[in-house]
Amino acid sequence: MLVSAVLDPSAFDAVYFDALYTIQTVDFLKGIQRNGLLIVDAENRLRDALVEQVKSLPIKPQQRLRFLIQELLLKKKSKRVIACVVSPNDISSASLLDLAYHLKTDTETDALIIGEKSLETLKSGGRFSEGIVPLSEYRDSDFETKRQRYESQVGPIDMLSESEVEELIIRSIRFTKWLRFYDAYIGTGNNTSRFRDGIKYILCLWKKHGFFASQQGIGDVKMFTCSAERIQEGETDHAKQSKLARNQENHRKVVRDIIEPLDNQFSWPVKLFVKDDPNRIFHARFLETQHAIIQIDSGFDLFEPNGKFKRNFFTLNMPASAHLRECRELPDADL
Repeated sequence: MLVSAVLDPSAFDAVYFDALYTIQTVDFLKGIQRNGLLIVDAENRLRDALVEQVKSLPIKPQQRLRFLIQELLLKKKSKRVIACVVSPNDISSASLLDLAYHLKTDTETDALIIGEKSLETLKSGGRFSEGIVPLSEYRDSDFETKRQRYESQVGPIDMLSESEVEELIIRSIRFTKWLRFYDAYIGTGNNTSRFRDGIKYILCLWKKHGFFASQQGIGDVKMFTCSAERIQEGETDHAKQSKLARNQENHRKVVRDIIEPLDNQFSWPVKLFVKDDPNRIFHARFLETQHAIIQIDSGFDLFEPNGKFKRNFFTLNMPASAHLRECRELPDADL
């Protein structure tokens, strides 16, 4: 699960960079790479200023930080940087510290990372609050403690409070513009309503808490699954036709009982993709966003009949990206 931060460019002022400060900065940037999001303004003022600040550093810290900054801020399609519009409307003329402060407030990120001079400025202006973290104290901050906790497997969810489970999901979906659900066995059980209720629960949280989810024309939901029964070469024509008929009936059931109700309830298009998986690579269940891949141990059937959470584990699994791409590229099933 993810944490989020805004970084004030003055935190990279060369005057701060002794050996310990460099270590604190490297720890912060590497933490963002693992399970964090760096929030920047849509006009790129913060992004550009951060890049320029790194260039002005002495050679030794610059060499350590330049690669990390390039990976985060300059790499195309970075999964770790989110550009957001902030208020007030005249923010283009505001100082970089004011811009970073407004961005942290408007997007409700976990932390604003700042330098010592900016800390004094915020304190003197009565704007210091929880979640403002001097980069010099990063290693011992609540933000880093929280980041480490969410980087590990979380669960079982039936041992957590409802608010804790909600937070896990919200952290994974808050800043995404799309969602993808992967489950090879959608509709193969007797009760499709439990799968639908689990997906609906996640979509309701996205609708309520997603930063971009309510914006016009943004957002789509895709579900990837496999045919209910695998048709193999060498089977008789009768066996193949029987399996095809059952696959088609399962597809109609999933569309009728899951896809259409969700598509009608929410403003985003909800689409189903049924794949043929001859080598059976498609097994584990995942929720994928623009910035996170969460492995859902027991699938999206999240609830017991009494409404309590079932035994399940949520695990951040970013290395699964290549596997999920392979699943999406499987041939479409013959339906």
